Amino acid sequence: MPAPTPAPASVAPQPLTRGHKKRERTRLGLVDAARRLIARKELGEIALLEVAAEAQVSNGTIYNYFRTRDEVLEAVGIAMATEFSDAISTLSAGVHSGAQRLCIGVRMFIGRAIDDPTWASALLRILHFGQAMRSRLAAHVLDDLREGRREGTFAFEDESIALDLVLSCTTGAMRAVVEGRRVAGHDVLVAEMILKALGVAPAKARKIASLPLPVIAVVDQGPGTPRD
Repeated sequence: MPAPTPAPASVAPQPLTRGHKKRERTRLGLVDAARRLIARKELGEIALLEVAAEAQVSNGTIYNYFRTRDEVLEAVGIAMATEFSDAISTLSAGVHSGAQRLCIGVRMFIGRAIDDPTWASALLRILHFGQAMRSRLAAHVLDDLREGRREGTFAFEDESIALDLVLSCTTGAMRAVVEGRRVAGHDVLVAEMILKALGVAPAKARKIASLPLPVIAVVDQGPGTPRD
């Protein structure tokens, strides 16, 4: 009987070549250019070749990465969702309370709007367009809602309504910031009101919402107006 053929050895991932790195830089440049345009214009007004011009690449180059405007917008949505989902996960490491994690996320988004209104404008414009981004954000919020209910802090009847409440209040607060309607302690006040709407007693909601944000220095929020 012939000897069994040895299983192939696992192949280590190959490092990115210079060409791959350049291609990724170009793609990221196009996504960033689209993000800037989204902050300034309505989605329907943005043309694919306009993204190329904003990124200062040739018209032919952009078609090597995206075929339609919708593909660009989806890429922007995924990039923004990934960026902040990762930041929230980092900030929430070691936090076991679903209610506290929820507050960290809410306050981070509002705080980012204060520090970087251009970023917030782009997110608000694309939020209702990018299904991938909505799904990514919703997954994190749902985890916190479910944990908060398991631990007895939240008392809501319908999960989908609770999710809508959190997302709508948070994006509404961000819009208020972008439009110049924020008040002192805007992020804490919104987080506190969300907790109370989810069934948390007023005193406890105030205490949880006012907890310091952990290791906030790890988040690159960019230049902007300091928070209240």
